[in-house]
Amino acid sequence: MLRLLEDAEAGKIGRLFVYKYDRLGRSAETHAIVAQLEECGVEVISATEGKDSLARGVQLVVAEHYSRLLAENTRNGLLQRFEQGAWTGGPPPYGYQLVNDGDLTKLAIDDVEADIVRSVFRTYRTESIGSKALARCLRERGTATRKGRPWSYNSVMSILRNPIYIGKVIYNQRRFKLVKSTGRRVPQMKDAGEHVARQDEALRIISDEDFIAIQAKIKERGRSGSTLRVKKGNRPFTGLVFCAVCGSPCHARRSQNARGVYYYLVCGRRQRLGKDCCDSKASLREDRLIKKVTDTFMSMFQDTRAIIAEALPVARQMLRSETEETRRLQNEIGKCDRKMADLMKFVQDPEFAKAPEARKAVIREIGEVEARRELMQTQLVQLKNNPCQSPEGLVKAVSRALAEAKESWTNITVPSQMREFLGKFVGEMLLGEDGTIAPKKANSAEDSSSTECRLFRLVAGAGFEPATFGL
Repeated sequence: MLRLLEDAEAGKIGRLFVYKYDRLGRSAETHAIVAQLEECGVEVISATEGKDSLARGVQLVVAEHYSRLLAENTRNGLLQRFEQGAWTGGPPPYGYQLVNDGDLTKLAIDDVEADIVRSVFRTYRTESIGSKALARCLRERGTATRKGRPWSYNSVMSILRNPIYIGKVIYNQRRFKLVKSTGRRVPQMKDAGEHVARQDEALRIISDEDFIAIQAKIKERGRSGSTLRVKKGNRPFTGLVFCAVCGSPCHARRSQNARGVYYYLVCGRRQRLGKDCCDSKASLREDRLIKKVTDTFMSMFQDTRAIIAEALPVARQMLRSETEETRRLQNEIGKCDRKMADLMKFVQDPEFAKAPEARKAVIREIGEVEARRELMQTQLVQLKNNPCQSPEGLVKAVSRALAEAKESWTNITVPSQMREFLGKFVGEMLLGEDGTIAPKKANSAEDSSSTECRLFRLVAGAGFEPATFGL
């Protein structure tokens, strides 16, 4: 949906056909989405309900009402199943498995995993060991999580804090909310008053006494004077800086001293799994990196001609690469056409109809070839529609990218906007062992964006050389 709106604003869509209007959504916001599309000059037409605005409004209201009733019935059904002792969805907690009990799917103790759970609780309670060290011990013993991943601080704490191990099952703890800026649904915890709990002694793995002692020890080991953590928003470099040694995303680690609070970018894998998982000891203060970003862009905006002159040669090389890619796609499409012709001869052969299994296999292969050809044809059309096919077009594209970067920069007021800006105009970066930051070289085969889109990053990249950006 986000991409649809972006294409509409860019003038790439003239008409939008849907089977029914409720395919666009069943919430009150669907009216606003349709209005936004029409403001961009897009004619919205339903194949079954026409394009009358009154009929559309009625259909969307009916769809919203139906969606609300469906959600309410679903919640009531899940609550009833929970009260009957059924598992209401999602993977079972570590230490349990799902079993069928008539028409219900219930939790049952997994003996192998339950032994590990008991060991985790017993070790944490009886020994002077923290959760990170406990995770390291589990890794050294060769014990893997259910998904085969190494144990970490979070996976250990998720066990130690979960009341399921004393047989207390809690339902309705969280809801999912759609984040419009990303199009993703993120979980949000509900108030404790909305939770529904039941006690099931058949699921007990540890005693109440052990669990209470563990919670007290976790609280005691918490930082003195600290308050409950609030939900953290994205830092300016979240998902953009990676460790040059192991390739893991870097995390912002909070540090506080007499002079104030600082955030340091460090290898996330090393921080999460321990020093033995990555050799990089590099750390970089976030505020210094922000200052470097600011200085670099301010310099770029003051000397736009030099930046454009520096970007143009690389842009021309990008165009030459696209010309080669165009030839390659044309050749591959030709191969697909010849393959399709050969396969169709088999299908049309009367003798071939006597072998139904072979016929199904050939028809399936025809579908795969058609899908591959359609994908390459779409890529070819995008390349041919590239507006930057001349030197004049390149100059305009680079100038436009620089102007957009400057406008976006002036509108930055919060960290999330800084992150969005860097993601668009700079891209991913690497944190070296010596604490320097360098642009992460993208794999050209993976970059399917148009030349004009890649020029946005090229403009910023012209001023972000490793020697300049190192700290």
